[in-house]
Amino acid sequence: MLSLRGRGALLAAAAVAVPLHLGLAAAPAAADGGKPGGGVTCPELVPDCDINAEGGGGGGKGEKPKPAGDPGGGGGAGSAKCYIEWDNIGEVPCYDADMGWFNPVGQCYWEILEPQPAKDAADWEWGTAAPASDAERAKGKVYNVTCPGGGRELAGGSTWSLNPPPGFGGGPTAEELAQEAIKKMRLLGADIGSAPKAGKTGLVGMPVWIWNNKAPRTWGPVTASASAPGITVTATANVKKIAYTMGDGGSEVCTTAGTPYEKRFGGQPSPDCGYRYTKTSSSQPGKAFTVTAITTWTVHWAGGGQAGDITTTREAEPAQITIGEAQAVAKP
Repeated sequence: MLSLRGRGALLAAAAVAVPLHLGLAAAPAAADGGKPGGGVTCPELVPDCDINAEGGGGGGKGEKPKPAGDPGGGGGAGSAKCYIEWDNIGEVPCYDADMGWFNPVGQCYWEILEPQPAKDAADWEWGTAAPASDAERAKGKVYNVTCPGGGRELAGGSTWSLNPPPGFGGGPTAEELAQEAIKKMRLLGADIGSAPKAGKTGLVGMPVWIWNNKAPRTWGPVTASASAPGITVTATANVKKIAYTMGDGGSEVCTTAGTPYEKRFGGQPSPDCGYRYTKTSSSQPGKAFTVTAITTWTVHWAGGGQAGDITTTREAEPAQITIGEAQAVAKP
């Protein structure tokens, strides 16, 4: 780790390699399931943290709790995963006892510099990250920045930031924020439409039309964002396909929403999403085939200098299709 003296020349490099992203000011963390005063102290500047109260021992009076994600802390950073793309390093710990917390923006580790430099320190240069005022300086912190891999340690150094960087204190990764954005979308399965419709009877061998009544939450696009201090991820979801199970053992996969049937189409088959039954539904419960559907959504997300794709599925409310058989009537 570089000493405080002589870091001025390194600040500009740190500002380029690890851009500062200022987010919301950290709020005091609650303990014991949100009840204040529970005796749990989150890492400094961390707006929220989870403490695993099961097993592990420790945590006695006067013992400083270890941050979630520190392997020795008795807790964990949940499903968070951190990666360095440089030199094909791959997955790395989200917390390192020597380097601090991994920041996915810039893919470097950040830890609070101890002790913090005095504002009038002769050997300290604030550089491009200088706070606007003494009051603002007091609200932020100076961090040591370490960038592993490919000689990128030279891009590290120290920098001041008003807020903790993304990932600091075991905060959510960009992909975890994308999952939060997906929850906000409230995506649905298909709103199944069919001809024949409920209450009407189709015939064996005749075309059956199937479609999804299109709406943003049943077809897309749907866009939502989720944020944490220093990082915002925006995700957009669209339907990739809908797999229909027709109730007679057959299925149909449609990559379009399907075409709603109109009387002017007569006995034509659907141009993009249809089916033909080869037997009647008379032996089925309610004398109708139960049609189910699974919608596959693809979600593209971007934020924090990263991007990715997530696939998720949703089930539809079942629909009923009644199929009869034409009867020949003999003339006397």
